[in-house]
Amino acid sequence: MAEMGMTVAELIEQLEGVDPDAPIRLAMQPRYPFEYTIGQVVEAEDGTCWIGEGEQVGYLSEDATNALEWGH
Repeated sequence: MAEMGMTVAELIEQLEGVDPDAPIRLAMQPRYPFEYTIGQVVEAEDGTCWIGEGEQVGYLSEDATNALEWGH
């Protein structure tokens, strides 16, 4: 069985110290990094929470790439 990954509670815990007015972005594709807005957030019948991809904003900034430790 695949690893469950992060739970909603763990995500909330990681966000507790973040400015609630800060924008949220998804960082995708470590080798060719882009940033996206958040789309829909839904809960499926199986209880899994899905965060959908919104719009592509552009290339991921070097600051974000470094913070994620993705390196070039």
